[in-house]
Amino acid sequence: MESVVEARHFDIPPKIRGGDKLLIDLHVHSRYSPDSLIAPKTILKVAKKRGLDGVAVTDHHTIRGGLETLRVNRDPHFLVIVGSEIETDCGDIIGLFLVEEIRSREAHEVLKEIKEQNGVALWAHPYRAGKNLLPHALIKQVDLIEGSNAKTAESDNVRARSLAARYRKPVVGTSDAHSESEIGNVATLVDCSSIDYVKEALTKGETRIVGFKRGYERDRKPSKKRLRLPYSRDRPSL
Repeated sequence: MESVVEARHFDIPPKIRGGDKLLIDLHVHSRYSPDSLIAPKTILKVAKKRGLDGVAVTDHHTIRGGLETLRVNRDPHFLVIVGSEIETDCGDIIGLFLVEEIRSREAHEVLKEIKEQNGVALWAHPYRAGKNLLPHALIKQVDLIEGSNAKTAESDNVRARSLAARYRKPVVGTSDAHSESEIGNVATLVDCSSIDYVKEALTKGETRIVGFKRGYERDRKPSKKRLRLPYSRDRPSL
């Protein structure tokens, strides 16, 4: 019996992808997030089946999922970025290329901690309902803005891209996957031929959003049947 992933497998047309571009999903949650059950090994398996060249594992308030995914990855040509999504007083900020946990929950301190690790700061879904906008001074400090999030209403994605253009910030596309079938639904085509140069290409804005499936493209409300596990900012360690 064909699996869900195989049934939805896709390949990027050569004229879009080319030989010098890498396809990466920069926002994926593992079982180390309270609202996801995906094992790190499953993330790798599904991502490769869907044609991705890399993923950023960005669990809520921890890098443990990213570290485990990095540890179990045996493919030197597949990129695993260790990250974490932090809920701050001014919206959600993702740190990419992290080596230590982010301790603060204040936006300005979170950005400072990311920079101190030589990481990349990605502002996640700026206009999602219930989230505050970063103030002007902090927007200037982020490196990337999520211009297309597969779990966010497309009207809000459009506003995020407009905001990024106003501040001249690079935009990226992500799946915000919490289940394996969502991995790669939206991704980022990075203009570089080697995983060693992905960080540099991202911060230079050498990116293109590639959307394969947008769950809320018509601003549909999430299904009541969707898995929603209890969430706590102070969730104890697993």
